[in-house]
Parts: sequence; structure tokens; C-alpha cells
Amino acid sequence: IVQILVGTSDAWLVDLLQACSEGNVSHFKTLCSQTYPAQIAAQPALVHMGQQMQEKMTLLALVQMVFERPASERTLDFAEIATRLQIPVEQVEWVLMRAFSVKLMEGIMDQVDSTVHITWVLPRTLNKDQMADLAKRFGEWAGKVSKMQEYMQEHATLTA
Repeated sequence: IVQILVGTSDAWLVDLLQACSEGNVSHFKTLCSQTYPAQIAAQPALVHMGQQMQEKMTLLALVQMVFERPASERTLDFAEIATRLQIPVEQVEWVLMRAFSVKLMEGIMDQVDSTVHITWVLPRTLNKDQMADLAKRFGEWAGKVSKMQEYMQEHATLTA
């Protein structure tokens, strides 16, 4: 539905939505400050809600960062999160607590080691590339399960 705007004077909305969907903070900031500042300034709702938009973009980027990782590799350093989200390390704990409080993800935060282990992330609408990546992950997981099954059968036969 959104693609109908491509090639029109409102095409900037597609770019903005895509940057949000991708959780790409750098691209979002560039669109807002360099590519489409006049279009955004002409929208009172966007201007008035600028801070909230930035917070939502930060949360979207965090969810995307976690989603991109395999479930077995979801322990993240605060410094890594700060770099990806383009925020000071001191704000990472607040962003994580906000994500937990609005049920975007679940996990365990370790302030001593400055890490967080994410155990669950809210499912998202996926584009074609993300669907292909997820299918690849499922294929890899199925292969691991198959190998484990073979190992267990072989081990059961040896001990019987």
C-alpha cells in the first residue's frame, strides 16, 4: 500500500518508514536532518513529536539489533548497543528498561558486566530479505536437530 507513494511528492514518507522498519538510526537521522528536513518541518505532528519519534526509532533499532542475531548469540555489551543506537553508554540501561517495560523484549540485564541477555523479542513484520534470513536460520536449526537426533540414536545403540 505504501509503495503507491513512490514517485510522488510524498515519496519521502516511504523512505522514512523504511528507515524505521529497518531500525537504521544513521539513515533515519540523515533523512530527517539532510534529505527531507523541509518535508518534515512542514508536518506539525512530526515536529511536535520529534523527541518521541527519536525514542521510538531507538527502540526499533534495538529490536532489529536483537532480531538479527541467532537466539544463541543474544548477549550484548552495553557499548555495542550504544554504538548501534548512537546513544551514550549511560543511556543504554534506560533504553533496555524501556524496551522491557513496553514488552518489546524480555531478558536479564547485568549492570556489573554491562551486558544484557535477551531471551525473547517481539515478532515483527518481515520483508523478503528478512524472511529469507529466517528461513535460512530455520534450515540451520533443523540441521542441528537432525545431527543431535543421529547422535542420540547412535549413543543409545552403543549403550544398549
